[in-house]
Amino acid sequence: MAEAPKVTRAKRAQLRRRAQEIRLRGQSAGWMPARVVAAIRAELPELQPLEAWRFANGWSRPDVIASIAALYRSAQLAAPPLNSSMLCRWEHGDGVPSPEYVDALCRLYQAPPDELGLPARSAFTPYSFVPDQRRGGSTEAHQPAVAVRTSVLLALAAEGPAGGPVTLEQLDHTVRYYDRHYAEFPPALLINEVHHCRAVAAAMLDVRRPADDRRALLGVAARLSALLGNLAFHVADRPAAEIHIDIATELATTIGDDRLLAWSLGARSMLALDGGDPSRALDLARHAVGHAREPLRRAQAIAWAELPALVRLGRTNDARDAMLAALRAMDASPVPELPGRLGFDRAELELHLAEAAAGLGDLAATRTHAARSTRHTQPGRPGWAAITLVLALANAAGGTAEAAAELGLHVLEVLPPEMLRSTTLRRLADLDGRLAMLGTGGPAAADIHERLRTMRVATRTSYSVK
Repeated sequence: MAEAPKVTRAKRAQLRRRAQEIRLRGQSAGWMPARVVAAIRAELPELQPLEAWRFANGWSRPDVIASIAALYRSAQLAAPPLNSSMLCRWEHGDGVPSPEYVDALCRLYQAPPDELGLPARSAFTPYSFVPDQRRGGSTEAHQPAVAVRTSVLLALAAEGPAGGPVTLEQLDHTVRYYDRHYAEFPPALLINEVHHCRAVAAAMLDVRRPADDRRALLGVAARLSALLGNLAFHVADRPAAEIHIDIATELATTIGDDRLLAWSLGARSMLALDGGDPSRALDLARHAVGHAREPLRRAQAIAWAELPALVRLGRTNDARDAMLAALRAMDASPVPELPGRLGFDRAELELHLAEAAAGLGDLAATRTHAARSTRHTQPGRPGWAAITLVLALANAAGGTAEAAAELGLHVLEVLPPEMLRSTTLRRLADLDGRLAMLGTGGPAAADIHERLRTMRVATRTSYSVK
């Protein structure tokens, strides 16, 4: 690490105030920390990267120390000794942290060592310095999501701050990767990666480009915004989800992408329904159906957006008609499925049909559609958890509490906590409530209740890196 120039105490206080002003300016513009860091480093070159990252997040040194200790506690490990003097020296370029501290700082700031001005390790493993003690493994399976973003940053470094055709190509590959592999990563990890990539796309849009390149870049930004909206919803941040989905809708409209526009309008419908406005949800859903030009996209818009709104409004006959319309559209599609989060397949269709049937009180149809969805679903994935819990709720509604509890507990035993989406947690909470009313769920019901209680406590006492 290069030695930092000596800076007086008064000058450091001035730098700190200016960095805070830049951070506030960035927050008002919706910047992610990486972009705030870039602005701080550009305007205040006296600051080393590690200190710039702390300022960009609005943290004090005690905040950093406490957060690193919390990371270790969450993994049931003893935190290494760390104090403000040690951190101060590293931030000013006086000394080099050990590999363990490098890993801890990278995990905290959600950035690779080179971005923090820290030495790279020969076997550096982003975000995985703390092993998962309960499962006897680590988060090594999540490295590809980080590596993809690093490829974008390398392309940007090669072509300069404005980027170029290679960076644009890497961004396109990246959004396709995140879309296709969405279900393989914890939402809280993936949201950081997608945010970083969209920040690159946003910076590139500030530069004049040929019309075709600009349109392609807008398309990448639109899809990244759609994924961010979905991820924000899955980490229970509905206001952020609305902002990102609205941006995706506007960008899709600008470039005339009907596929993405139908998806984004469907997502807005889902958010309106979640916010307790089924009438608006239905209106948005019908706009989504209107932009769904292909049979599979039409099946998606009907099943994902229109159908749940009709069920919530109590329009039973219209809901049943919508279920048939979604099935017919799916059967008419020459393409059996479009993989990925922005796509649609038979498993998801049957999931929505099962949930609609449950909402209509048709438990037999719920079980039938749930069984069909299960046949097309890979066990252990979030989609599998969703349909398993729909079936569990149907069993609870039918009075078979012990079978319902066993299914719910199975989900908690198979999926690690970080893979539980907000929708999964809601279904589990609903199941917990119904089992409590029935009072006959046995030990499995008690176990579900205790696990959910523990997770709520952990959520209230932990910090967020969204």
